[in-house]
Amino acid sequence: MDFSIQPRSTDYKNLPDELKQYSDIQYERLKGKLTEEQFALLDLRPEFRFVLALSEFVSNTIYSYPKECCQLIEQGALDDPSFHIEPAPYVKEYVDDKLSDFDLKRRLRVLRRIHYMAIAWRDLCGFADINEVFEKLSSLAEAVVLRLLEVVRSQLKKVYGDAFDSDGSPLPLLVIGMGKLGGRELNFSSDIDLIFTYPMEGETSGPRVVTFREFFSKIVQRMANFLSDITSDSFCYRIDLRLRPFGDAGAIVNSFDALQVYYETQGRTWERYALVKGRILGQSEELDSYAAELTSMLRPFVYRRYLDYGAIQSLRKLKHLIESEVRRRCLNNNFKLGKGGIREIEFISQAFALMRGGRYTELREESLRKSLKNIISLDLIPREICEKLDESYVYLRRLENIIQEISDKQTQNLPDNSKDMARVVAAMNYDSEEHFRADLDEVMQFVHEEFKKVVADEEDSEEDYKNFDLWEADSDLEEMCAELEPHMVNKENTRDMAGDIITLKTSLARMPVGPVGRETLLELMPKVIYLIAKEQQSAALFKRMSGLIEKIALRTPYIQLLRDKNEVLERFIELLKDNHFASELITSHPILLDELFIPQYFTKPPSPDEFLSMLQEQLLRIDRDDLEAVMEELRLFKKIMVFRIALSDKAGKLPLMKISDALTWLAEALIKELIVIAWELNVQKYGEPEGRSVNDPGIAVIGYGKLGGIELGYKSDLDMVFLKRAGDGVTNGENGVPESIFYQRLIQRIMHLATTTTVGGILYDLDMRLRPDGDTGVLISDTDSFDLYQKGRAWTWEHQALVRARPIAGSADIIEKFNQIREEVIRAEKDDKKLKEDVVGMREKMRSHLDRSSDKLYDIKHGVGGMIDIEFISQYLLLKYAPIYPQMKLWSDNVRILEECSNLGIVDKSITDELIAAYIDIRQIYHELSLADLPRLISVSDRIPATYRVEEIWKKIFSE
Repeated sequence: MDFSIQPRSTDYKNLPDELKQYSDIQYERLKGKLTEEQFALLDLRPEFRFVLALSEFVSNTIYSYPKECCQLIEQGALDDPSFHIEPAPYVKEYVDDKLSDFDLKRRLRVLRRIHYMAIAWRDLCGFADINEVFEKLSSLAEAVVLRLLEVVRSQLKKVYGDAFDSDGSPLPLLVIGMGKLGGRELNFSSDIDLIFTYPMEGETSGPRVVTFREFFSKIVQRMANFLSDITSDSFCYRIDLRLRPFGDAGAIVNSFDALQVYYETQGRTWERYALVKGRILGQSEELDSYAAELTSMLRPFVYRRYLDYGAIQSLRKLKHLIESEVRRRCLNNNFKLGKGGIREIEFISQAFALMRGGRYTELREESLRKSLKNIISLDLIPREICEKLDESYVYLRRLENIIQEISDKQTQNLPDNSKDMARVVAAMNYDSEEHFRADLDEVMQFVHEEFKKVVADEEDSEEDYKNFDLWEADSDLEEMCAELEPHMVNKENTRDMAGDIITLKTSLARMPVGPVGRETLLELMPKVIYLIAKEQQSAALFKRMSGLIEKIALRTPYIQLLRDKNEVLERFIELLKDNHFASELITSHPILLDELFIPQYFTKPPSPDEFLSMLQEQLLRIDRDDLEAVMEELRLFKKIMVFRIALSDKAGKLPLMKISDALTWLAEALIKELIVIAWELNVQKYGEPEGRSVNDPGIAVIGYGKLGGIELGYKSDLDMVFLKRAGDGVTNGENGVPESIFYQRLIQRIMHLATTTTVGGILYDLDMRLRPDGDTGVLISDTDSFDLYQKGRAWTWEHQALVRARPIAGSADIIEKFNQIREEVIRAEKDDKKLKEDVVGMREKMRSHLDRSSDKLYDIKHGVGGMIDIEFISQYLLLKYAPIYPQMKLWSDNVRILEECSNLGIVDKSITDELIAAYIDIRQIYHELSLADLPRLISVSDRIPATYRVEEIWKKIFSE
């Protein structure tokens, strides 16, 4: 979609004869009216006759106000893109508060018309881009409204005095610009939608005392009349005040309290939709605190804390009303309200704002074009789609302005006469009407298709469940079974599922679901029952689904989401079938339902780099001083990311190792951010250690076990050891402390951030028992002490643990020192007999305490030939042969350790291949059991043959 919609040529000779003839007439008309100097100023411009051909408004304005128009042109209005882009000073000078009412009205109308003449001229000739046109139209309207309020207030103060706050300062009258004025995207002949409000009630101080409401109402009424009254100079702006509370029946001006009460008790979704574009006009120190108060007050009404899918249904109803109006008024050529028109692009943008603006501040954007950019950055709609929507919006909005610039009429219909249609074709840079209409159809068809994906009704087939009244009927168990059985694929599940349906109905009947919620459940539950009845494990699936329904029943937007989005409901049922871990995550945290919309994570999880950048971007939206909010955001981020990984896992497109990689990279990203947060908190209190900063904190985090081996599972805890440099300086803050204390408290903060139970649960369980001296040791060791411990007092099992250790985050110098210590310890010569005895002894000790195998069950982790046996074999091989083979790479994961032993000829390749295959198979079973939330025990009859082979290899290695 690549449209060049600004004229390449402004030579009127290229225009159709009908337009050239019109231009000639206007040319002669102006020549007879203007002075020679005025006419020469215009005639010297090569595009003059082109503009006359395209716009009656331009020619009539020049004819009516030649002096004023020529003054603007001499000042650069036609050539300078920035001319009066900030018109407030000019407007203030031009709209004098000492003018009579008659002169004031005339000044206002002349002001708008001459400026609009210059804007239309630049737009029609293609000199201005759409943003310039938007900005100039919006800025002028805003400046006029605010200046006129000043003038009218100064007039009325003489009679009523003024409105003052408790400090004796004039109380502001705040103006909320709505619609396209609020979004700074005003169109050429637009009404101006305004809502007026003031902070508090009171009475004026003048000769005639009135309430603040009366005083401000008089100001607004008088201001509106000044702007919208039709005089011999036409009008200035049409003012629309109907978006205020209670519309035409409500007060013209409301206090903050009145607004709050109205929106809390009476506010409707279309008013939320309108307020998305609401913007407080004007910027001043006096206004800032009140503006902040007003914004804070309105935000909870407009932007809900949770994802608000109910907004979609309301927008859909509003769209249907608009479509009915289009049909009733036969607006077939309307490119604003018709299918694929401007309004549908606005609905797409504002649907995301209403649904997610409570969570993503970027979506609280009045400008539609900026909002589309933010939708891209949040990855809510693919970039190429958003960019095409923006191009479509520019196309339609320029078309709108061009049509209105012809004669200053508020219309979004294509012209019904050949002359105006020819003007549109020329101004939009087309060579024929047919070519123009073809491109316009392409634009509107694209917009409508995207609109349907976001807002419009799903065009699904006539599913059987539309007349599936099992939920609504008041049936006992036998009746429910009789009704349900014909639809069941697995008839044996009928009775259990029927009983659970009745149980859920009874449970929901006792809950304060509310009328909207009950209506939504009446539409949702037949669909749920119908879809689950088609599954083999229908009874178990419905029981799990019931858990979610009960959890979200009081949060109407979530049940509306399941009702309205079949793909979300169907994907969740798929998860219920064989990804119990993911389905439990959703049941505990329904906000994750939103993730079922994001198709890119169904085949692959985020990349390693994405995790940290996404986390940091997410935390930018949170006040860092609100530690509770930060902790909740960390937990929510982890759940969302783990869920995305589980979706990729469910798709079956990735091997187990890649899933473990993703879970490990996620943990690393969170650890890195925990260090940053804890560091900032510590520094606020104690200052920083000398020469250290958040980017070079003077510590290293060492991952052990599955974290070190890059083998994390969904429910793994994190085995970690913290190291710092040797030395004991003092931090540089006012409350400076020894570095040892600083780092001790840093680690305590990290543990607190990770392990404290909040509403979102814990982030990770941290296991630090592998540090020197275990639970009795200090939380953080310096590298010298760690070196001495590992080389002097550490047990063999601690050296085994060191095999699986890997730096996760921290300062390069500390990481380098750890890697040196690890290599020296692993490569140190060992007594093979003692090493073997120690490894076997530790294995037997672990098995006696942890192996849950029996004559009927096999423990795939701790049982003979299980996962731990393979891990001990790889650790033993590395500790034994690293001193002998200097070229041996000291990997931390079992698979690469075994591959290295094969490459160096230490172990026959057939043996290592068997061990690696067994290890992956065992981990896959372990993984599936974890997803299904089952213990790591399987029937002895299901024990895989590879474990028997591992048992044989163990005996061979450790009996030699």
